[in-house]
Amino acid sequence: MQQEGEPLSSSALGTPSRESGALRADLEASEENQAWSLCRPNKYSKQYLRQVIAEYESLDRELPCIRKFLTPPTAQPLCLCMEASPEQDLTHLAVLEALEAELPGAMESGCVSSIRFEDMNVICGTAGRRNRWLITVSDFQTRSRLLRSGLRLRGSAHPLLRHDELLLSDYRLHLRRSLVRRRMLEALGADPTEED
Repeated sequence: MQQEGEPLSSSALGTPSRESGALRADLEASEENQAWSLCRPNKYSKQYLRQVIAEYESLDRELPCIRKFLTPPTAQPLCLCMEASPEQDLTHLAVLEALEAELPGAMESGCVSSIRFEDMNVICGTAGRRNRWLITVSDFQTRSRLLRSGLRLRGSAHPLLRHDELLLSDYRLHLRRSLVRRRMLEALGADPTEED
């Protein structure tokens, strides 16, 4: 029963008031949040930990040797790259002769300014990766011509690629692996370091 002096409220009459409606809306919202949190693993749950570790292991199996970077790679628009397996045992002279066959007088005329070798197996600390031959040219016209023609070494064709594209691809893999590693360490409660 309602006491004298108390204001008549709709809750006393059996109809919902604004306060009870707000309370009901809060309860429904909290139930929805609880249902959502059941679908999404908690940062420290075993399910989340297993998921992060599985992602790291999968990445490790997929790409066991990833090049590491301390800083983002700098642009080298006039640098081309030829990949070759270590078994081919190419030399600087063989690459120069292939360039001279495509561009007679390439070094003397200044069209090609340098030829460098990158042993990707040493850089990545693994075996079986294709090595890279980096050819720096002097202008975009020469770059375009070599990109179209490629090189012919010991009877087989070797396409040339933009070195920037390969480096950017390597850098993206490095960032992906670093992110997964950081998430795994955070899930384990360890302090992620900038080791990668």
